[in-house]
Amino acid sequence: MDWDDRVNLDNNVSFLSWIRKYDDAREKRLTDWVSTFHQDGLPCKLTTHKRNDSRGAYNMSCKVEFENGEKWIVRFPMVGKVINADEKTEIEVATMYLIRQQTTIPIPEVRAWGLAADNPLGIGPFIMMDFIEGTSVDDILQTPDARIMRQDISERPIEVIFRQMIGFSLQLQKLDFPHIGSLTSKSTARQGDFTATIHSRPVTKKSHDFVLESGVNVLVPQDKIFASTTEYFHHIIDRDLQHLQDQPNSVDDERDARDKYIYFNVMKALIPRHVLSSHDMGPFKLICDDFQPTNMIVNNEQDLQVVAVIDWEWSYTAPAQLASSIPAWLVIESPNAWASVDERLDRFQKHLKLYTRILEEEELKILGVGVTEDQKPSTMLRACQKDGRQWFHFIMLRGFNGPTCVPFVKLREETEDWDELVAAIPEEDINSFVQKKMADLQKYEEQLFEMKERYMTALNGNSQDLDEFLYKNRETLRLDDWRYQWQSWTCFDELSQHSIAL
Repeated sequence: MDWDDRVNLDNNVSFLSWIRKYDDAREKRLTDWVSTFHQDGLPCKLTTHKRNDSRGAYNMSCKVEFENGEKWIVRFPMVGKVINADEKTEIEVATMYLIRQQTTIPIPEVRAWGLAADNPLGIGPFIMMDFIEGTSVDDILQTPDARIMRQDISERPIEVIFRQMIGFSLQLQKLDFPHIGSLTSKSTARQGDFTATIHSRPVTKKSHDFVLESGVNVLVPQDKIFASTTEYFHHIIDRDLQHLQDQPNSVDDERDARDKYIYFNVMKALIPRHVLSSHDMGPFKLICDDFQPTNMIVNNEQDLQVVAVIDWEWSYTAPAQLASSIPAWLVIESPNAWASVDERLDRFQKHLKLYTRILEEEELKILGVGVTEDQKPSTMLRACQKDGRQWFHFIMLRGFNGPTCVPFVKLREETEDWDELVAAIPEEDINSFVQKKMADLQKYEEQLFEMKERYMTALNGNSQDLDEFLYKNRETLRLDDWRYQWQSWTCFDELSQHSIAL
């Protein structure tokens, strides 16, 4: 399932408008502004040319160095790549603060942060944190120019990295939460038997990317939290079905429309059998959708000691069975990205055996002897390998899935009564959906052709005032204003503490 190319055109122009403002601020005022957050007010300088600033999928980062040798990373969510950037930033900072307070997981210290309203440069919310020297694990494990683990790497570095990551995950699993949602600056933690309050909706990578790349608002109200795994799983599948209904190009043709409608309705029917009843009502666990080897920094290629875990965006409290499920990163690339069952799945299963062995060794050390058998992560991990539950989890956690992706293929194989579940879906509902999507697809293709001509004018540099261009042209998308308020930085939460220096 692809994104909406009309929305993608708008995102690209929005990003181009933002990057011009970023470049201008970087050249003229950024270092003076950063110096105001240093405890001694020391001047600083940028250490690299703008071409070497770090641009990820969601954030732009630059490195500054102060007169005393301190180095910070200054990071901004990129307009056109991030929605609700204020909310994303606040959640990430609150998560990092709690992790530093409650665990020994190595993460950079946040020196300052603020929401868009706090930034006089006009380029949105920000986080300033310590720069950590080291080597990114993706430079060691990942195949160059590909999102897959190298085939020529020995088991030793894989085991060393996995063991540390499992240790970090187990530390997080020691923390219990009463609801499913996100940490914010309102969250309070109680010492002793740890617990923290949850006041805000879970902001997942899946829901964010649905909104960003399809323009379909799958987000619940900001104060919505969930009290059970069952309620949360129904919410996720309902949002999958909403996305399938509302994104005009969510299907390729009649067969694809039929298959997707059937598959996601079967997913909804499978919820009761895949909820672990002993954990349905919590406690819930802190997870991060971006927790993976490529966000680990090690001291060097020989020792492989993780000195920093970075990128805590898309962190939220979730069902314990998701926290203890099989991770999608065992060969770096998620099986959701695979359109065929091939040798990659064999490698994945091989690494799963390694992961399971290490987990069983480490959980006793970290969680202690007081953990009952049914509470052990390894017990839940084994439970996730029955009746296709691991594949069910992969689909729940990641978006833009289709019937040909490996998790759906394997889920169908391992669900013995799949055909009976399909037969229970009314044929008239399927036909009505297919008819609607074919009409949507025709209108979409007509509109996309016309939009490309107008938007390419801006993308080719023939429009100087991109903000004015966007204002005039967004009406064509016929999307509610909520989708774009964040991009003009005019819609702010009142949770800001005005450039808080931690």
